Amino acid sequence: MSQQREFVSAGRTTIITVSGIDTGIDYVLVHGIGMGHRYWSDFAEALGRTGRVFALDLPGFGDAPEPEEPLDMAASGDLIAEIVESEGLRNPVLVGHSMGTEIVVEAAARHPESAHRVVLIAPTVNPRERTAAKQALRMLQDVSMSKPKVMVLGVMYYVKAGPRWYIKKLGTMLEHHVEETLPKVKAPVLVMRGRTDTIVPDYWAREVTRLVPDGRYVELDGHGHEAMITGGVQIAKLVAEHAGAELPDEDDIVAAPPLTLIGRARIWAADYLYAGSRQVLSLLRRRPPARYLKGDRHKPVIVLLPGVYETWVFMAPIADRLSKAGYRVNVVYGMKHNRRPIVDTSRMLQRALERVHVPSAGRIIVAHSKSGLIGKHLMSEADLGVRGMVTLCTPFAGSKLATYTVGKTLREFGPTNGTITALAGETSVNERITSLSPSFDPHIPGGSALDGARNIPLLGAGHFLTLASEEAADSVLAEVERIADRQS
Repeated sequence: MSQQREFVSAGRTTIITVSGIDTGIDYVLVHGIGMGHRYWSDFAEALGRTGRVFALDLPGFGDAPEPEEPLDMAASGDLIAEIVESEGLRNPVLVGHSMGTEIVVEAAARHPESAHRVVLIAPTVNPRERTAAKQALRMLQDVSMSKPKVMVLGVMYYVKAGPRWYIKKLGTMLEHHVEETLPKVKAPVLVMRGRTDTIVPDYWAREVTRLVPDGRYVELDGHGHEAMITGGVQIAKLVAEHAGAELPDEDDIVAAPPLTLIGRARIWAADYLYAGSRQVLSLLRRRPPARYLKGDRHKPVIVLLPGVYETWVFMAPIADRLSKAGYRVNVVYGMKHNRRPIVDTSRMLQRALERVHVPSAGRIIVAHSKSGLIGKHLMSEADLGVRGMVTLCTPFAGSKLATYTVGKTLREFGPTNGTITALAGETSVNERITSLSPSFDPHIPGGSALDGARNIPLLGAGHFLTLASEEAADSVLAEVERIADRQS
């Protein structure tokens, strides 16, 4: 059970959320720019099994009221030391994420008694990219690959903080030279970086580790900048170990509560934010990278089919994963934004594939949304060396929301539409299809299950956000390899 209280210093209010058990180890969680205590969620809950957790909302962020001017990093470090002393914390472990790492470093360097141990998750700011424009670009790149939970929390917090306050605080981040303070930190330091983090490059995280007198570096597979959100229990175990505690193994997995109306609305918003970012990126990335055409010729060729109003860029995170695994990825041109009727597009695709020699290892279709229906129609009419198909968020039984839309393109997905019902009756190819379904798809309330197919539920949520998740990429790759290994 958590408790919330205020800490006021020099007219500025910090909100402290306290949870966990009293074991003699106290953790202080310092969030990144624009964020607040809620984004620690699973991480804080797991860490609370080994000690008390003090998750902060710094002045102007989360639930804390906005002061007239932001504190710089040194003054923010002093604030953390004040809180440690005021709360009477024992063996304090200061845990900072992103901007929070700069604050934690200042606290530990200026007030050594306030830091028994230090943890820096995704430490900023890389000196080679210390400009607002570069940081904004890196953040956009990271958001484009984020998992649904990260997107939902990010949208909620950034809207709450507002652009004016965010820009003010960003200025204090960029003015701070953390590399000058790191050598003054005497406490043992654990530095962690997600392997896919675009904001914190590998060389800089390793340099941070080298600069502190007593540092250890851990790189986290399958995680990006927001590693403690996407890998809460895993990261908590590493932090607890660094603090000299041990996280119990039992109850590691806690069932997520049902989504509230507000929760669903947040996913809708984050879903469209992600889709918008992909549309903008599509203007800059007209053609897929040449490496997509290279790979192991003993493996099937991947035929990539994006959904309606989408370009290949929407599926780039999945295509990248398949390409790195040695698969050749073919992007089909001429679909434009996939607005033609399902049957027409299927036959157009058939003609395109007929003009190309069938690879010796065959083909596997990887499709999103509407294109899963296109792929199923193609498989039921022609062979063309297609060994199977993996789909994400495909309305095999239609979507009841389609009846409320305007225009033929989306109304075609109505549950009683002739194409939808005809495809539902065609079951001969279902056993060669894998359908991946998110826990909540705003566009397909009835889900994406297909009778006779291999149906795999995903923990993440979102119709478009699913395409960005590591979970989806891992699942697609696993299913592609299963189909590739299966005898033709």
